[in-house]
Amino acid sequence: MKVATSSIFHNVILRTPEQVEAFINAAEASERNPYIKPKGSPTYRLTTDTDEIRRLSELRRKNREQKQ
Repeated sequence: MKVATSSIFHNVILRTPEQVEAFINAAEASERNPYIKPKGSPTYRLTTDTDEIRRLSELRRKNREQKQ
C-alpha cells in the first residue's frame, strides 16, 4: 500500500551536513506542532447555515456577472 506521504521525499537532495540539519530541524518542528498556519495564509470558516450559503452564492453570482 502506498502512503500519501511516500512521495514527499522523492526529490529531496541534501548535499551538506547543514542541509541535513536544517531538514531534520524542520521535520521535528512540524512533528511537534503540525497545525501551525503560515502567517498571511487565508482563514476559512465552515458553515452549514442554509441562509448564509444562499447569501454567499448570490454574492458570488453577482460578482461573476460584474466581471463579464
